[in-house]
Amino acid sequence: MTWLDDFLAEDRSDVRDVQRVARVVLDRLSKDRGLLTKLVDAIPDDPARIAASRVTVLLNRLSLYEAHGFEIRLNLNPREDNQLVPHDHCYTFATRILRGGYVHVVRRRTNGWEGPFGGDDVEPAIVTVERPGSTYTLGHSMVHQAVMKPDTVTLFMRGPRCKETSHAVEELMPPVSSWPTAEGPGAGPVDSRSATLDEYHAMRTYLSERSLID
Repeated sequence: MTWLDDFLAEDRSDVRDVQRVARVVLDRLSKDRGLLTKLVDAIPDDPARIAASRVTVLLNRLSLYEAHGFEIRLNLNPREDNQLVPHDHCYTFATRILRGGYVHVVRRRTNGWEGPFGGDDVEPAIVTVERPGSTYTLGHSMVHQAVMKPDTVTLFMRGPRCKETSHAVEELMPPVSSWPTAEGPGAGPVDSRSATLDEYHAMRTYLSERSLID
């Protein structure tokens, strides 16, 4: 991964820089199944990456690479009923759709560009249909939602963190009964937690069965 380390070593927090860098990286990974397989297979040998591979209220994700403020993930296993929450992110990010697709809604904030927002503070602005091969980049202040098909798999690359916390429309959050179960005896549901090794292996099998990795 020396090429990737060298490529991302500079500070690239501007949205246009992230877009330019991400298009090169996501294009190479999406076309090189052998490299993608190596990155997935190396996850259990890296405690940081297995900890960053997570089961969340929206989907599962595998952390392929993290350095210089960037992280590359595979997003999979979308929870179809939990995709309706408008939200932003702490960073600029880019996505390449590998399989499946989704209706993507980018929303316009009516209460400024910073801080929390509710359902009355966001209006639909752009609606697109994303299909395999689609790539897009969004800045950290943008609010969006992606209503995914069940078998959707995406490559996701985020840039350096731009703010302390992300935000979502709280009144539209999925019910706690749909959240992942926390690890440990007597632990309740959580919106996000690290994947177990068994869950990692299940995700790897899922990707292999869909011919995305060897």
